[in-house]
Order: sequence, then structure tokens, then C-alpha cells
Amino acid sequence: MPDIESRIADFKAADTQVLGVSVDSRFSHENWASSLGGISYPLLADFHPKGAMASSYGLYMDDKGITDRATVIIDKQGKVQFVNSVGPGGIRKSEELLAECQKVNAG
Repeated sequence: MPDIESRIADFKAADTQVLGVSVDSRFSHENWASSLGGISYPLLADFHPKGAMASSYGLYMDDKGITDRATVIIDKQGKVQFVNSVGPGGIRKSEELLAECQKVNAG
């Protein structure tokens, strides 16, 4: 997510609202964001019932009690246009995600 934060102006220029979501509490989110020096996008807590939102996208890992590290791009009509999983320890590539956002918003 720090990589996305560093390109937040590019995402805004692509008419994209970035949101972070995890099953951690808002207190964990506050500590995490603080450890990065702050972030400019909202963090949403999929905390109770734990993983309910992630489950609706097929991204909650019941056996581990965590979500898959994934990106979901939803268009302005609320339709999922793109899903990419990098696994729990994976790294997102902001340039690829930005290109996907630009495709969704262009077409």
C-alpha cells in the first residue's frame, strides 16, 4: 500500500477512489497508517462479522482467519471489473493497477 500512496495523485487523475480493507480493527489500521507516516485514503475494517466483505468476493481464507491480499476494481455502477490476488505475502504493482483503473474508467 505504500507504493499506491506514492502514486495517489495518478490514481485520482484516473478518476479512482482508493480504499484499503482488512479484517483488522480500526485501531490496527491507525497504528499501521501511523507507522507509514500516514496515508491519504480511507482504511475500512472488515472486522465484525470478521471477513464478511472479503467472503462476498471469495477472498476470505477461513482456515487462516485472514483475507487473501487482493485488489478489486469496481466501476461506478458497482460492477466488479477486475480482481487480482497476490497471496497473503504478495506485493502489488501500482503501475499495473493504475493501468487497470485507467482501462475501467476509459471504457
